[in-house]
Amino acid sequence: MALVRAAAVAGVCALLALLVWDLSRSSQGGIAKTVDRGGSAAAPAVSVPFFSGGSFDLAAYRGKVVVLNFWASWCVDCKLEARTLHDAAARWKGKDVVFVGVDTKDFKFAASRYMKRYGVDYPVVRDVNGTLNDRFGVTGYPETFFVDRAGRVIPPHVVGPITPGASFSTKDLERTIARLAS
Repeated sequence: MALVRAAAVAGVCALLALLVWDLSRSSQGGIAKTVDRGGSAAAPAVSVPFFSGGSFDLAAYRGKVVVLNFWASWCVDCKLEARTLHDAAARWKGKDVVFVGVDTKDFKFAASRYMKRYGVDYPVVRDVNGTLNDRFGVTGYPETFFVDRAGRVIPPHVVGPITPGASFSTKDLERTIARLAS
């Protein structure tokens, strides 16, 4: 009996160590760390596929404001903010502001169902391997970044949902976009 308990404790400790290692590895750097300290960083050169086909290149959006939102279909907080992002994308459409969703490490069928259910009709990329996720230093979902017209990722970096009552609210989203778009 004592041997079984010891094995169980060892297993739990091994899983905890793996979790701590993964969290520390993913948060060691990335753009999030720079932006969280109030700095800006050049948007990385990446190539990930769009759901609709073709390849996403952030550099192609120079001259526009980009709202980059990392999400996953299983994320509860992502579902809470989906309507906010949908509505904001519609309001800013045609005004040199582009919303881009980044579905990370998710099943394609689940992500497609999520986009249909929550009306995600702005461009979405599939970050299957987490390349974009890692470059930005994303540690959870949802997370939102802002890229200015010069291609720089600038504060704020929003961790958590953007909803009317959140710490970064719908009004904060509108003010940030308006500031960058002016």
